[in-house]
Amino acid sequence: MKTKMKSFGPWAVALVLISALVLSACNAPFIPTQNLDDAVQKAMQTLQAQATLEAFQTMVAHMTSTPGSLPGETPTVPAGTALPPTPAPPTLVPTVAITIIPPTATWVPPTATVIPPSPTPKPCNRIEFVSDVTIPDGTKIVGGTSFVKTWRLRNAGSCTWSTAYDMAFVDGDLMSGPKFVDMPKEVKPGETIDLSVTMIAPSTPAKYTAYYMLVDQNGKRFGPKPDGTGSFWVKIESTPGKNIAYSFAAEACSATWTSNGSSDPLKCPGKTSDISKGYVIPKANPIREDGGKENEPGLITRPDNTSGGFITGQFPEIAIKNGDKFKATIQCEGGMNNCDIYFVLEARSGSEPVVLLGSWHEAFDNNWRPISVDLSWFAGKNVTFYLTVRNGATSADNSGLWLQPIIYRP
Repeated sequence: MKTKMKSFGPWAVALVLISALVLSACNAPFIPTQNLDDAVQKAMQTLQAQATLEAFQTMVAHMTSTPGSLPGETPTVPAGTALPPTPAPPTLVPTVAITIIPPTATWVPPTATVIPPSPTPKPCNRIEFVSDVTIPDGTKIVGGTSFVKTWRLRNAGSCTWSTAYDMAFVDGDLMSGPKFVDMPKEVKPGETIDLSVTMIAPSTPAKYTAYYMLVDQNGKRFGPKPDGTGSFWVKIESTPGKNIAYSFAAEACSATWTSNGSSDPLKCPGKTSDISKGYVIPKANPIREDGGKENEPGLITRPDNTSGGFITGQFPEIAIKNGDKFKATIQCEGGMNNCDIYFVLEARSGSEPVVLLGSWHEAFDNNWRPISVDLSWFAGKNVTFYLTVRNGATSADNSGLWLQPIIYRP
C-alpha cells in the first residue's frame, strides 16, 4: 500500500534549512579569543552569510521544481487530477552588504618648518644720499657769480669706491662746472664722503638744475635709487646781479670755440691735456698769476701749441644799452711761468664788419691788468663778441685767464 507523502510548502523547506544551519553552527569547534565581543560579532556575521546563501539556493531550487515535490523527486499525481496553478515565485529581496567602517583617526598636520629667507646680497655700486651740505634746492644766486655745491653721500654697496671712480655731470645745466670730478679718496662700504663741484650762476635770471652720478673704474654710472639708477643734483635760481648784465665765464660753453690746431669746434669745457688743439675751461675759483685762489669766476683760454696758435670764442648776440662796458682782469693763469700771450677783444653788430675793441700783451710777472671798454656806441644793437688769446714769443705755458669778464651795466 502506498503511503501518500504530504507536500511541504516552500517556506517550510526554508525553515528546515535555517534550523539545520543553526544546529551546525552550535556544533562548530570553540575558538578561544581574547575578546568575547569580537568572537560573537564574527560568528554572527558568519551565520548571517551562510543563512543568506542557503536561503537563496533553496528559493532558486524551489522555483525550478514542481509544486508538491521536494527537489530531486518526481511528483506523483493521480490520473485525472487537475494540477493547481503554479504559484508565483517569491519576490527576491536583495541582500544589503554591511560594511563596518572603523573609527576615523584624527589627522594631525605636520608642524611647518620655518625657513628664513636668504638675505639679498648687496650690489657692488650703490649710493645713499645723506644731505646737501651747501646750496639747498632753490638757493638764489646772483648771475655771474661762483658758488660751491657739496653733497654728502654714503657708500651703500659692497665695493670700495677707489680713486679711479669719478663724479660725472649727466644732464641739465652745466653752469660752467666740470664734467668730471675725481674721487678724492677711497670710500669703503658704509663710509660717507663729501663731494663738491664749483659752478657759476648763469647771467640770465631763471631756474637751473645740474644732475650728477658716480662712475666706476669701468665707466659704469650708478645713482642713489635702489636699482642703481637716478641722480643727485644742484638746483638754483639765478637772479639779476647788481651791475652784471652778462657773464662771459658763466656763458662760456654757449660760445663756439675754434683754434688754429683744430678744424672742428672745440669742446667746452675742454681738458688741460688738449694742448695740441687748445682748450677753454670756465672756472669758478681760478688761480691767479701770483698763486692766490680767486673768489670770482674766470675763463681759462689756451691756444694750440704752434707758433701762430690762437683760440677764439664767438658768443651769442647780446643786447647792449647805453653806458654798458666790457670789464675783466687779464693775466696768465697761475703756475704758467713761461707764459707770453696777447688778449684780444672784438665785436660786430649784425652784418657789419668786425671791430677791434682792444689788444693787450701779458707775460708772467706776478701782476695782472684790469681792463674796461665802453660799449655805448653799440647802444640799442645786438652785438656778437669775440674773445681771443694768441701765442706771443713762445708757445709754452700760454694759458690766459680772463677774470670776471662781464658786460657791466650801471
